[in-house]
Amino acid sequence: MIHSALQLFREKSVPPIIALIPDDPLLTAWSAERIRNLLFRDPEESELNTEMQSGMNVSVEYLMSLLKERPLFGKKRLLWVTQSEKSPGLLEKKSLSSLLSSSSNGSLTVVLEISERKAEPLSELIRVFRAGLPKQPKSRTMETLDWIHIMAGRKNLRLSPETAEILGRGFSDQFGQISSFMDRIAFSEGHGDSPVTAKDLERLGLSDPLESIFKIFDSWEKKDRRAFSQWERFVENGQTPLGQLSIWNRQWRLYVLAHFLSKGPNAVQSLADRTKLPAFVAEKALAVGKKMSARTLRKGYMRLREADLQLKSGCDPQLTMARFFIGMWALSPGKGDAGQTIRTVR
Repeated sequence: MIHSALQLFREKSVPPIIALIPDDPLLTAWSAERIRNLLFRDPEESELNTEMQSGMNVSVEYLMSLLKERPLFGKKRLLWVTQSEKSPGLLEKKSLSSLLSSSSNGSLTVVLEISERKAEPLSELIRVFRAGLPKQPKSRTMETLDWIHIMAGRKNLRLSPETAEILGRGFSDQFGQISSFMDRIAFSEGHGDSPVTAKDLERLGLSDPLESIFKIFDSWEKKDRRAFSQWERFVENGQTPLGQLSIWNRQWRLYVLAHFLSKGPNAVQSLADRTKLPAFVAEKALAVGKKMSARTLRKGYMRLREADLQLKSGCDPQLTMARFFIGMWALSPGKGDAGQTIRTVR
């Protein structure tokens, strides 16, 4: 079993040998700091007793010799092995079993950075942690919020659950961007020690993307020209082009599902059950899906695929997304204002 590295922040000790999947550089750095904090009393002791080596320079024999030595300073010693797959024989179960049986004095802790492919078989023998987010959407959302709260604690900030959710949605799990935004919060005038609220985020330019997205698609469904200015503000809040496409892709799947379910009985309940959406949201999506033809829905997927390929081929992202939005605008089931003129500024 592979554990989230969040587990390290809940435990009081570190096993003598663990493996770490370094999926996210920032989460890996925090996990490393947490391990050092569990092992050492202060930064000076940590610096003196921490060694980082590439797997190419670490052998099983070298580790066996370290296990027999006492640290020069303090009671603990940490060896962090990057690219541990490159160490001959180190990740074999027989080798790890020998190392574990020789680690009884508890003075040496070894962290092996490994890929997920190598990690799964070893999880039966040693504890494996992932410094990154899982693929399952529900688990991913929950862990994102936990990491955001850990980050806030590191910066002496207190977040409400709502505020953490807005940060997670606003930056699409980009922890580096979230960290930078939290720095702005920490140094903002008049913040003090009070909990960070949604209004604090808005004051610094971050609105809840869910609210923004609802307004955008509501305007798009009616072919209301305000959709363009709403989309521009949404983009200015930091959404990446690929993140924008991901939002459109999810919404388009909802329209497709609504289109086909609208022809059957209990359509609202069926859509709500399939998507885990509130009934009123499902009802609204069905009303839109009924108005859209299968041909229109296919065109939408073609435009999504075309924009995705252009972005991944190095085309100008601003121009690509402007063309994409205008193309999707033409597929709106709404009637809009007669004779309206579309104007974009970018």
